[in-house]
Amino acid sequence: MVIFHDSRRFELTVEAHYDEWVARLLEFVPGRLLPTRHVLRSFAARQAAIEALVHKWHMLFPADEALVWREPMVVHLQRPAKKRRRPSKDEE
Repeated sequence: MVIFHDSRRFELTVEAHYDEWVARLLEFVPGRLLPTRHVLRSFAARQAAIEALVHKWHMLFPADEALVWREPMVVHLQRPAKKRRRPSKDEE
């Protein structure tokens, strides 16, 4: 999940690696070369990893509303139809 907060961008991910769930919270700030890593932990259960991200978000921004985890969705973008190139007079 990607969240924009002020000029910063946060990436929250929960991924399965072998038999564990890895929670990751990265903060990208304009002008910085590398992101700031707030959370990078392994959990036995997926829900525990999500709860850790929600808890860390609340610690970073206590005045904001509680973070609601949203499941990722796949979006298929349709490419515009390619225009056929007409041969030039020299190519005919």
